[in-house]
Amino acid sequence: MENENRRINRRIKFRDEIQYEKVFKDGSFSIAVCTKAKDITKEGISFYLEEPLELNSVIRIKMFRESSGGISYLGRVRWVQMGDDEMKYLIGVKIEDISEDSRKKLNKFLNRADLFKVIDELNLEKVVDLQLVSGYPPILKRIGSMEISKVEPFTEESLRSALLDCLDAKQYKQFLINKEMNFVFDYNEKIRFRVNLHMQMGKVEGTFRLIPTESGIPSALGLPVIVDKLMENKKGLILIAGRTGAGKTTTLSSMVELINNKKENIIITIEDPVEYLHINKKSIIKQREVGRDTLSFAKAAKNALRQNPDVLVIGEILDMETMEVAISAAESGVLVLSSIHGATSIQALDRVTSFFPADMQKHILSRLALMLKGVITQELLPRLDGEGLLIAAEVLVMSSAMKRLVKEGEWYQIPSIIETGKNMGMQSMEASIMKYYHDGLIDGEYIREYMK
Repeated sequence: MENENRRINRRIKFRDEIQYEKVFKDGSFSIAVCTKAKDITKEGISFYLEEPLELNSVIRIKMFRESSGGISYLGRVRWVQMGDDEMKYLIGVKIEDISEDSRKKLNKFLNRADLFKVIDELNLEKVVDLQLVSGYPPILKRIGSMEISKVEPFTEESLRSALLDCLDAKQYKQFLINKEMNFVFDYNEKIRFRVNLHMQMGKVEGTFRLIPTESGIPSALGLPVIVDKLMENKKGLILIAGRTGAGKTTTLSSMVELINNKKENIIITIEDPVEYLHINKKSIIKQREVGRDTLSFAKAAKNALRQNPDVLVIGEILDMETMEVAISAAESGVLVLSSIHGATSIQALDRVTSFFPADMQKHILSRLALMLKGVITQELLPRLDGEGLLIAAEVLVMSSAMKRLVKEGEWYQIPSIIETGKNMGMQSMEASIMKYYHDGLIDGEYIREYMK
């Protein structure tokens, strides 16, 4: 109940420009001054100034950016305090006189600018993600379908405020510079979203992907049992490959959970952002977030080796420095788990070598052949009955023949080695998809798509 009250009465960050005018005793107004607001409620607003305003003085506030035609009201200065690095002073104003029309516009704006209230109106059953687009209500993407919700659409201003309200001061500054931001939005204790904030034709928009409550262990996700067995390695490198949205983060989390259930290990994860929250069971898990706890995957991974982990999880390998650290950590006796982009094992391994200049690739492949334990490449397929997604997986396990191929970079032979390595638990993506098809779990279109 306390948390619910905080949500109802909370101030919404309003990072936009407003105008204010001083109201004199004779009813006249000063010259309008533009300034930057900080936050807003139905009772009033706070904004930044270089000079303080007199307590209890009356001013007129105008919010011109609201596309419905603007909001204005008379307010009284209730408090003045020192500002932050935005401006010298922060001014708090309480509404004293507002027209019925402006009150309706303000309430409408606040209802759309409060993401908690917006999501309260939605049916999230079987939702994969929310697309928040200017001029539209929330768009719900379910498996195999898309639905425009029947609620009030966002204006450009209300959506901007709703999305920027999710950011703290540091994130907001980074977003202004980078025009992109990834973070986790906690709607409540059970529902969390991975958010990508971005610009589209000068407008702030967002994609909210629903994070499952639990990842389970690999076999529970539908991955082959050999994936669980790979986790028995005490050292080495295991790569999870796939396209964007293929569930790589969920698989990494499931691997952490498997170790957490079975081994007394120190596990350090480096993520951007932290999606699944792990509770220590047999293991001690330290989850570090890029941007909040560390500056980059590479720096965090390098320093993690000084923290003596048994398992190091690198959310994503994006460059040569991070790949080098991952291999070095595996060589030092750590089990390293990471994800990498690639639709097949061949693409994933090719990406590994592409991080390095040509004169270093032979050396890297020799090290990789010794340290790599397996590559799991996955795709998510909608179930025919509409009841969720299935993981189709290509599994490469490092046999002596596979080590030779990796060392020599002879990727073209990998499919044939996977076929002959079934007794070791290897499987091709084609075999995985065909099994789902024969079991009546997926449509034949995925067979045709894969065979292209």
